[in-house]
Amino acid sequence: MKSEYQHRKEMIEIGKRVHQHGWISATDGNFSVKIGDDRILTTPTGVHKGYLEMEDFIIVDMEGKKISGTRNPSTEIDMHLTCYKQRPDISAVIHAHPTFCIAFSVAGIQLAQCLLPEVVFTLGSIPTADYAPPSTDQVSQSIEEPIKEYDAVILERHGSVTVGKDIFGAYNSLERMEHVAEITYHARALGNARPMTSDQVNELIKIRTGLGLPGKRVTCNDCNACSKFSNCGSAQKSGAMFQPQSEPEKPKASVTPGVSPELLELITREVAKELASLSATPR
Repeated sequence: MKSEYQHRKEMIEIGKRVHQHGWISATDGNFSVKIGDDRILTTPTGVHKGYLEMEDFIIVDMEGKKISGTRNPSTEIDMHLTCYKQRPDISAVIHAHPTFCIAFSVAGIQLAQCLLPEVVFTLGSIPTADYAPPSTDQVSQSIEEPIKEYDAVILERHGSVTVGKDIFGAYNSLERMEHVAEITYHARALGNARPMTSDQVNELIKIRTGLGLPGKRVTCNDCNACSKFSNCGSAQKSGAMFQPQSEPEKPKASVTPGVSPELLELITREVAKELASLSATPR
């Protein structure tokens, strides 16, 4: 069992890593570790988390009341307490402001769980909680349900919450979530974010089950990344489990002999661009 001193050292290390990645700035973000049934070691308010010192940390109880420390707890400590109350299996919480994750939420786009096998295998899905003003009770209320089943949740226009069995587990979920967001961003910029097939998703779920690992909830989020599943929107709203639909109908053979549908589509796009260019040219 780790000592309180070890927990403080680890949280200092995590603060440095998160800051170096650019996932917090100034006094943003907060971390915590559960060190007893009614004792939470947490970062204070008003302190840069990339430059934490051993004496900066404080200890609060499960109601958020300060037990020890010279500083004050974050106004967002209730968000951490909500995570611990909803998830008795975790011992650490990280709230950060990962750039790509926030950018997706600002754009109204949820992270697609069907694009990368890593996210399906390790995190399941990455939901986005409803918008809530920072430092209010509404933040805790917004994550109360999703944090029950997900280790990584995006806070709309605000940041993220990740949880784990220790502070490094919570950090790994944060790092993986932001990595997925960055890859998704670049894939969408290239114009071809191809979703995994339902068979591929189901295979990953079976592998995880076969290894005896805890199940991860995979829901069909209304992610705007594909139109592959007809129940996308309704499943996300109801919280239904991922239910693969039948594979999309394959495109019919090209009407032009010897020309594939893909090539025909490319030619059509190029012709459309050329026509648009001609129409914009002053006469």
